[in-house]
Parts: sequence; C-alpha cells; structure tokens
Amino acid sequence: MKSRKYMLILLLLCSLQIAAQKKSNDVNKILTADSLASGNLKDLLTSFFQLSFNKLTGPSKELNFSSNPYALIVRANPDAAIDTNYVKYKVLRKFNFGFGLKLDTAYRFNGFSSGIKFAIINKRDATTSQTLFEELGTDQLNTDLTGLQNPLTDTVENRYPRGSADRKKYQDLINDFFTDTTVLFNKLDPVFQKMVIEVAEAAKLKKLTSLLKTKPDINIRKKSQEYFSTLKNELQKKLLWTVSISDTTYKDQFLFSNIVLQTELLKGMGRSKPGANWELSIPASLNILDDTLRSGRDLKRAVFSFDPGVNLVIRDKSNEQSFFELKFSGEYRHNFHQLYPGEKRDFVNFNGTLRIRVINDIWIPLQFKYDPANGNVFGFISAKLNFNGLAKK
Repeated sequence: MKSRKYMLILLLLCSLQIAAQKKSNDVNKILTADSLASGNLKDLLTSFFQLSFNKLTGPSKELNFSSNPYALIVRANPDAAIDTNYVKYKVLRKFNFGFGLKLDTAYRFNGFSSGIKFAIINKRDATTSQTLFEELGTDQLNTDLTGLQNPLTDTVENRYPRGSADRKKYQDLINDFFTDTTVLFNKLDPVFQKMVIEVAEAAKLKKLTSLLKTKPDINIRKKSQEYFSTLKNELQKKLLWTVSISDTTYKDQFLFSNIVLQTELLKGMGRSKPGANWELSIPASLNILDDTLRSGRDLKRAVFSFDPGVNLVIRDKSNEQSFFELKFSGEYRHNFHQLYPGEKRDFVNFNGTLRIRVINDIWIPLQFKYDPANGNVFGFISAKLNFNGLAKK
C-alpha cells in the first residue's frame, strides 16, 4: 500500500507539471542555455524544476525534488518570466534547493533528505554571459537585419494602400524573408527582391547588401543563425562550479544520519561540434556519517570521495539538444576513521552512467559501478523529469 502511495505522489507531481504547461505567459522572450544543457549538467544544477526517482532497482531508493528561488517566483507570478526579470534575478538562479524521501527495498519510508547548492561560477547562462553579448554586438549581419525591418515595412506601407492585396502579399514576403528557413532569396518575388536591396542600400547596410547581391541563392534566416549557433557551441565549453551541503535523517527520529559537503567542476573539452561534445566532470565530497560501531547516534565517521570523469554528449544537429550521453569516471574513496571488519582504508572503483532522453525532457539514467579488486559489477536505473512549469507558445 505504501508503495502505491509514493507512486501516486509521483503521478500527482507529473500532472501538476502538465497542467502548468497549459498556462500562457511570456516565457518565449527568455533566452536561456537550458535547452542546450546536457542531462549531466541538469543533474548538477537545474534551471527550473527536476523530479527524480533514483536507484529504482537498488536497495536504497530515493524520490527527490529540486528547484531554485527564481523558478518559484515565476510559478507564483508568470510576469516574472520576461528577459529583464530573468537577468535581475541572476543571483537567485545560482541557488538550488532540494528535498526528498529515502525508501527501502519494499518502498517503506527510510528517512528525509534535504540540501542546498550554489553556483560559484556559471558561464553556461547564455542570458547573462558577457561574452555572448559582446560577440553578438559584433555580428554585422544580424545588426543589418535589425536595421532593415522597420524601413522595409514602411516602404511596403507607403507604396501599397491599406487593405490591398499587394500590401498583404509583400507583408507576407517580409515575414518569409526574416523567418522562413526553407525559401531562398532568389526564389522570392522579383519585385520584392529589388525592394529589399534598394532599402538595404538606402539604409547603408553594407554587409547585408553585399551578401544579397553576391549570393542571391542564400536563405537569410539560416545564415543569420549560423553565428549564434557557433556561439552556442562555445557556451557548451564554459565552466560551471558548484558547492553544496546535503543531509539525511534517520527513519525514526529527526536527527541527521549523515551530512555531505560537495563541490563539482563541469567544463567542456576540446572543440564543440554540431552533434557532439565532451564534458570534464570533477566532483569531490566529504561524507560525515553515523559510526554504527559506537553506541548512540553521532556523526563520528568521515569518508572522502573523488570521482573525476568525462561525459560524451550526443546532440540533435537540428536544435543542439542532447538526447544520448555516456559518462565514465574513476572513483577514489578514503576513510579517515575506524574501519569496519573487512573494510579497506582506501577504495577504488570505476563508474559509468548512460543517459537517454526518452520523451521531451524525461531522462532515464543507467548507472553502473565496477570494483576491480573483487571483480564485482552492479548498477541501477533512475528516472528524471526536468521541467520549467511554463507554457511554450
């Protein structure tokens, strides 16, 4: 019965997410790096919300929820989902907080967990990246296209009467010119082609004019996206550094059974290419936990862990979203205090995580560990749902 109760909680949270996405708001005005984030990165620092059911096939299961203060503000007030407020609440978006339930093999309650995380450095946030704004400011083609919009619209309105078929025709062509990714410039109406070049020359938009004259078979929308796509690939290499503290309580008493202090670095490696990139992950933690050899309940035991690794991210070339990831790492652990019978002071094993995006932003990670000293291999499956709780127009 209790296992059904926990599954009902999970289904309820999922239904709340689906209902939230039906609300209309201004979220499309926000430019974020969230859609480009790997599953590995979202596990480290979520931009909005994450619901996860970890170690589904293991003896110690976990149902966790994580978010940040900005996400809660937007849920309470959708008007906060505009670009100016997004930048305004930059500090709040550096925080993550979480809480969860620990469950045993029979899905019985086995303690609460909670934690808080802070991004000391987050170069992955495209909206507040100084590099992004500086580079976009030097992109002459997009600057010219911005300068063309109003004069071109005014020209059509001045030449053709309101409500006329010609005005409607050329207004539609303006929309196709700026937004359609399939129509080539030289395939558009010849009169419209001439009009665009005349307006661009009159406005002294040299880069755009030269491009349309020398390469008339160009799709201007795709061309304008190339520069930003390159910048997005560069952002995938930027550094993210977080620090966190988390805890777990006993199942029968509200006392801490362990406290974990952790820091993790995540940075892209090599040259980012459309379709794939590499990430370097360097986590380190100190787990302070109860010494079960001693009577009573205390935090007298400390274990240090260091687990550096690399993550291969395979992306959809059409939108640069990750859909498959494979991470390998080597873990070293050191026990600072009294050893249990049969326990080693130092321990080394190899870890791996296979992540697959199944539907939208639902991820299924498969984690496995290999103990080279004993030749043991074991693993477990998890499920993670990342969502922003906002409608997308």
